[in-house]
Amino acid sequence: MYYGSYIQRNIDTAAEVNDEKISYNHFVTLYNQVVNRKRDNNETLSQDTLKQLKSDVVQSLVQEAVFAQEAKKYGFQVSDQELAQNLASVPAFQKDGKFSPQAYVSMLQSVIRSTPQEFEESQRRQILINHLRTFVMQGVKITDREVEMEMAIRQARMDPKKKNPPLDREKVRAEMANEKGAHITNRWYQHLGSNVKLKVHLDEIEKRG
Repeated sequence: MYYGSYIQRNIDTAAEVNDEKISYNHFVTLYNQVVNRKRDNNETLSQDTLKQLKSDVVQSLVQEAVFAQEAKKYGFQVSDQELAQNLASVPAFQKDGKFSPQAYVSMLQSVIRSTPQEFEESQRRQILINHLRTFVMQGVKITDREVEMEMAIRQARMDPKKKNPPLDREKVRAEMANEKGAHITNRWYQHLGSNVKLKVHLDEIEKRG
């Protein structure tokens, strides 16, 4: 199933996460972006594949909502200035190296297929989640001994017949920290997810057509 590029259904809700509503328009926008990327890569999209993509997009939106809610519980906020700086840093929204309102609106309408209000709310949530992830990463510690063991493992896996570049200790440490941080975040989400009040309304919306 392929959804119309931009369907005016602001009264409809795709899902509710702890009573927070995720708009159907937002779901449609993200779903179409995923489908278009795959079609641009000449991937075959069967009905089963599209159904799975729909489920994946819903899951990503639920996870986003859960973490954004958790970030607010920890007191993280996103000011208008921080949001503006984030938008201004996107090359697609710039002209001659500076933020262009015209380029911004044009990109939203022609490519992203979203209203400024919906897009900016989505960006606020992403910034909130990034603050939460940074908070998590601050608690991740990788000891020198752990780095040495990981380097030894990677060295042993290298093909001795090939000329391999030397391992960068700090790069290995950073990769291990990211992996550990992702593991902690996933376990955190699993814990949070067990207590989430979730309602998904896509089937009933599609039946109404």
